[in-house]
Amino acid sequence: MKFVSPFKVVKNRRGVAILVAIFALMIMIFVATEVSYDTSVEYIVARQQVNRLKAYYSAKAGVEISLLRILIYKKAIASLTNAIGAEQVAAQQALLDPIWSMPFTWPPVLPDSVSSFDRDQVADLVKESKFDGQYLATIESEGGKIDLNDLGSASKQLQEATKAQILKIFLSEVENNDEFKKKYRDSRFEELVNNMMDWVDEDTQGRNGGDERDRYEVRSDFIPPNAPFKTIKELNMVAGMNEDFYNLLIGRVTIFGTKGVNVNYAPKEVIAALDPSMNEEAVAAILKRRSDPAEGGPFKNEQDFLTYASRYGVDTKAIQKSGIPLLFGAEYNFRIRSTGRFGNVNREITAVTFDIENLRSRYLDHTARSRRGLGAGLHAPTGTRRAAGPAARAPAHAAGGGGARRHAPGGDAGRGP
Repeated sequence: MKFVSPFKVVKNRRGVAILVAIFALMIMIFVATEVSYDTSVEYIVARQQVNRLKAYYSAKAGVEISLLRILIYKKAIASLTNAIGAEQVAAQQALLDPIWSMPFTWPPVLPDSVSSFDRDQVADLVKESKFDGQYLATIESEGGKIDLNDLGSASKQLQEATKAQILKIFLSEVENNDEFKKKYRDSRFEELVNNMMDWVDEDTQGRNGGDERDRYEVRSDFIPPNAPFKTIKELNMVAGMNEDFYNLLIGRVTIFGTKGVNVNYAPKEVIAALDPSMNEEAVAAILKRRSDPAEGGPFKNEQDFLTYASRYGVDTKAIQKSGIPLLFGAEYNFRIRSTGRFGNVNREITAVTFDIENLRSRYLDHTARSRRGLGAGLHAPTGTRRAAGPAARAPAHAAGGGGARRHAPGGDAGRGP
């Protein structure tokens, strides 16, 4: 019997090659899997970047079409004013407002009343279009809001009228909102409004006494800046401001105002803030009247508005005494909000258009009235001078469509590609 030592080197190497091949194959599979995974990730990232880019330009398309609608509206106002006169245009204002006030979507959303033939035509147009994104564009009036920067106006009358109107917003909320009243009935809203005035005025003397900088935790020569508000969000930095107060103001104030309140476009909250006697019934009646030609349509002037409001127990003499400038002409300051969508990505652009020429003339007019001590609020001119303003004049750094100043309201909204 032959004894085989366990320590003897095995010379038969059959099977080693297949082991090496299997090991090499495992390495190749691992490398291929990693490369495939990395490629998939890079593809998803690149696709999302393309989607973000397409969503942004979809939103920008909404801004561009909105600017075109505003331009058409202004040209229609100018042409009609020259043809039939400012008074007749004012009487027909409700018929022209849909040019800009109706939301616009792409692809178009059709009402149920549209015939199947028209639906097919629209569907064919959408198919023929090379634009494969979606957007929703809305336009709202800025002239019906309260201009925060009027708190620092050179016109004392406009300054005090703006302060009184903002203060009335808080007092009205305390009166009509039980939850708000429970939380803030002991709050000193006048001090808060004074802090807002200190933010934009030119001195360092606080309206609540002492140095206005002492009200801020961080002592700095730049807080408050003693300069106009640059954005609405800057309100959050004012001493005494909190989230509830900010949310209450945000839909009712602007930094692109018309040096007055356009009664024919102001939201119900701003109408209600004109005077404490402006009850719910009066506000509802005013909103109904201005939007319904059968009820009389938009108010023609201050006398027309005050006469109508007095029927519902509104103290019109108090409104006149407050000095709040009431405007009744066509609207020329607009805020455009356009939301673009592509795939699962949304992008939003907010743009504001404003008529610098008429704004300047109105401000000079009001300052002259204030110096002459004429008392009553400023009335918007309704002649051709107002209608002949630039189509959509704005600062040179405008973006999101010519003649508009763009703002990013938060997150990626309004952000470029």
